[in-house]
Amino acid sequence: MMLEPTEEQALLRDMVSRFLADHVPTDVAGRGSLPLADWRALGDLGVLALAVPEAAGGLGGGPGEIAIVAEAFGRAAAMGPLAECAVLCACLIADGGDQASASKWIGAITSGQAIVAYGGPGEGLGDLTVQRAGEGWILNGERRLVRHGAGAGAFIVALDDAPHLLLIEAATPGVAILPYALADGEQAALVRFDAVEVACEARLQVTPTRRRRVIAMTQLAITAEMIGLMQTLYEATVDHVRQRRQFGVAIGSFQVVQHRVARLFILLEQSRSLLLRAISADDDAFATAVTEAFAYVADAALRLAQDATQLHGGMGVTEDLLVGRGHRRLLVLSHLFGGAIAARAKLAA
Repeated sequence: MMLEPTEEQALLRDMVSRFLADHVPTDVAGRGSLPLADWRALGDLGVLALAVPEAAGGLGGGPGEIAIVAEAFGRAAAMGPLAECAVLCACLIADGGDQASASKWIGAITSGQAIVAYGGPGEGLGDLTVQRAGEGWILNGERRLVRHGAGAGAFIVALDDAPHLLLIEAATPGVAILPYALADGEQAALVRFDAVEVACEARLQVTPTRRRRVIAMTQLAITAEMIGLMQTLYEATVDHVRQRRQFGVAIGSFQVVQHRVARLFILLEQSRSLLLRAISADDDAFATAVTEAFAYVADAALRLAQDATQLHGGMGVTEDLLVGRGHRRLLVLSHLFGGAIAARAKLAA
C-alpha cells in the first residue's frame, strides 16, 4: 500500500489546495457552492477533467488522483458538484453516450460551463415509469434529492429496468425542476417528468461492470471529501481546547477532554487507512473496498462532527463557526447513496 503520494500527485494536491485556499476563505467555507466563475477556473486548471478517460478527452486519473482532489475539497470545506458531476456523470457519458452528446456534455462539464446532475433510484427518491414509444421512450414520474439539480443543464436518470440510463436535457418539454436547499446550504431539486419524450440517442449504453466501477469511484470521492473535512474539524477542535480556558486553565488539560480528542484522532486515522486500502485495491476488489470504507467513514464522520461540536460548546451549533457548518455538510455527505446502512446491507448481501 502506498502511504505517500507520487510526485505528480503531490503537485496536484498542492495546486488544488492553493486554489481553494485563495478562493474559499474560512469565513465563507461551508456556506454554499463555489461561484460559477471559480468552478470554471477549476475547469481551466484541468481538475474537472481528471476522472474522464483519455479516449474521451479527459486526463484519465485513477482513484488516487480523484481522492486527492476530493480530500482537498473537504479540507477547505469547499462545496460543489465534484463527485456527482465531474466523476459520476462525466464518466457515464464518456462510457455510454453517442459521439455527439458525449462531445457536447463532456466538454461542458470539464470546462465548468455546465452541470449534469444524477437522479438515481432508491427508497424515498421517487418512482419513474418508462414506456417504449417508437424508437424512443416516454418517461413519467419524479426523482427527489437530485443534488445540484437546480442549476443543471441536463440530468442522467437511472432506472431499475431498461433502458437503465437516460441523458435528458433540462430544457426538454415536460421536465419541471423544483429547487430547494439541503441542510448544508447546497441546492438540490425535485425533478418531475411529465410525458417526457426521450429519443433513443439519449440512452447511455454503459455495461453493468463499468457502471459499478464509476459509482464506486464516486463513493470514493465522497469518502475522501468526508475525511478531508474530518481533518479540518479535528484540527479546529484541538486548537479550541488549547485556547478555551475554564477554572483558570485550558480545557485541553482536563483528562476527559483529552480522551475525547484522542477518540477523534482514532476515528480520523482509521477512516484514512480504509481510504488508502480502497485506493490500493485491485480492480476486482475495488468496489467492495470502497463500500467498506464508505460504510465506516459515513458513521465515523458523524461521530467526529458531533463530538467536535460538543467540545466547542454552544457556539458549535451556530453558523458562526466552521465546525457547525462542517457538521451539517457531513450530515448530508454521510447519507448519500443510502448512507452507512445501505453500504452495510450491500456488503452483507
